[in-house]
Order: sequence, then structure tokens, then C-alpha cells
Amino acid sequence: MTQLNTADQIELFIQGEGIPKITLLKVNPKDTVADLIKIAREHGLSTPEEEEVCIFIEDTDTPLALEVKIDETGLYSRSRVHIHHCQRLEVTVNFNKDQLKDFFPPSVTVAWVKKWAVSEDGFGMSDVDAAEHLLQVCGSAARPDEDVHIGTLTKGADQSICFDLVAKKRIEG
Repeated sequence: MTQLNTADQIELFIQGEGIPKITLLKVNPKDTVADLIKIAREHGLSTPEEEEVCIFIEDTDTPLALEVKIDETGLYSRSRVHIHHCQRLEVTVNFNKDQLKDFFPPSVTVAWVKKWAVSEDGFGMSDVDAAEHLLQVCGSAARPDEDVHIGTLTKGADQSICFDLVAKKRIEG
């Protein structure tokens, strides 16, 4: 990893295993994707060093090649990336008595999953009904923000995440 002054660096927003909150990293554009993984480990990435990991640009399907320089990847300042040990996660969404399942890269956001779930290919909700619902992690009260990468919601070897599609307003009484 080459040291440059701050003006020559680009800033990337990362999320990944062990980095659930969006974290801003400064990197040298001439560093490789593998170097970015080393920097992420210094900021909490929890995958073992001997374990192969994938790095994705947010909402993309294909991991970046580790040997490629950052300035050759299409990343630019303030790009959002995700680092995870899986290329695909099984996603389940429950709504009433219905259930959807599919596989997504860990870099997709909760908003992306919701859009899929409420679409014509999913539960077929109107825009108005969809706007009144959100995703809640199954078996919990956790309602992750829409910009959270789904890979941050998995733990260890777990390669799946389950959501319930619930009304935004909780009726208490």
C-alpha cells in the first residue's frame, strides 16, 4: 500500500461483516482491492484473514477481482462497498401467510429487498400499500434502515436472512 497525501486519496463508504455501521475509509486509488480488504480489517472487518472474502460495489452482483487497482474498478470518491465471505445470501420475506425466497449478493440494501418483495413479481403491493410497510428482521423488533447492506445482518457462517414485511405503524392497545 502506497502512502499518499490526503488530497490524493479517495473516500469509500464500507459495510461488511463486523462493520454494521457505514464506515468512511480513505484509500489510495493505486492500491488493490486486496489492500482495501486489509484496511477494512483495521476498521473491524471480522472475517478471518485466511478466509477468502468478496468485495462488491453496492447493489451489484459481481465481486471485484482482488488484484485490480481501486482506480480501475469503477469506484469513485464516496462509493459504497460491501465485504463479505459469501457471494450470495438466501433472503426470505414473509407477509401475512405468504413467503418469498431468493438469493442476493450481500451488498444489496434493505431498500432493494423491499422493492423486490413488494413488486409485481413479489407480493404485488400498490405503491401506497408498499409505502406503509417496512422490513423487520424475523423474530426480533429490529427494523434496519433502508441503506443497510443485508450482509451486515448475517452472523458467521450464516448465509441467510429472514424478514417480515410489517406495517410501519405499530398498533398498540
